[in-house]
Amino acid sequence: MGHGRSMEIRQMEILCKVIETESFSGAAKAMGLSQPTASEHIKTLESELGTPLFDRLGRTVQPTKAGKVLHKYAKKMLDAREDAKAAIEAYLGVISGQLDIGASTIPGGYLLPHLLGDFKLLHPETSVVINIQDTQKVIEGVLEGTIDLGVTGAKLSGGQLIYRLFTRDELVLAVPPGHALAKKKKIQAQELRGVKMIVREEGSGTRLVADERLHEIGFDMEADQVAAVLGNSQAVRTALKAGVGVAIISQIAVEEDFITGALCSVGIKNFACMREFYSVVHKARTLTPLGRAFLEFIHHERAN
Repeated sequence: MGHGRSMEIRQMEILCKVIETESFSGAAKAMGLSQPTASEHIKTLESELGTPLFDRLGRTVQPTKAGKVLHKYAKKMLDAREDAKAAIEAYLGVISGQLDIGASTIPGGYLLPHLLGDFKLLHPETSVVINIQDTQKVIEGVLEGTIDLGVTGAKLSGGQLIYRLFTRDELVLAVPPGHALAKKKKIQAQELRGVKMIVREEGSGTRLVADERLHEIGFDMEADQVAAVLGNSQAVRTALKAGVGVAIISQIAVEEDFITGALCSVGIKNFACMREFYSVVHKARTLTPLGRAFLEFIHHERAN
């Protein structure tokens, strides 16, 4: 191992970025450096450690075995730096900065925006960014650390995560007023056979929960029943109103349409399908004071 300066946090950042982008130019651009500077940092590190960290394969750059080993520790060092900053801010009680939240479509589209207004009145110095994605993606984001906090409609297993119940919602069958089923108060699940249905995409929490519950009461949708596959509840609402089919959808998303009569609610016997929404954070990462304040705020508001 070469002697000289010891490993620096800047070099660790560059190493991680090169691995992420698979290129020196990509890493340099992301960090606002020139490419020669980025390469120089890695060369210095390689000579200090006495081993190549990257194989330059044509256009892409791949970490060597040593590069992979170092990457693991580099990530820990960068996380520790973030934690240190967060701990100092917590000590000082500073609630400022930006919070990145990942939320599945119901909390992201209907629940959190209401709460956001009140939170901003309390903490005007902050900005909260809500990325609306399906449950799977939100959980991946929390695991990878690209989002600070998630609110999702399903608990996917993962020992590193802490889930807390945020609110409950019910899945209901919504039908357009002119539909044959609209006259009925309650149907058997079997009566959905052959009925055109609007469904959510595969990774959606709503879709997972609805399919499972229908299966339990003896109904499985046939592929030719699917009239449309849509990426969020808002799109499902629009398609329902356009008469594309019927849909099992969140009560929260269509509450307003039931009140105005734009859509009708039809019960399905034995299909009691409550959904729970959870906040989710990473066990090993320290939330910033802003993250903690927001988490406590949303739980407190929904509990009241």
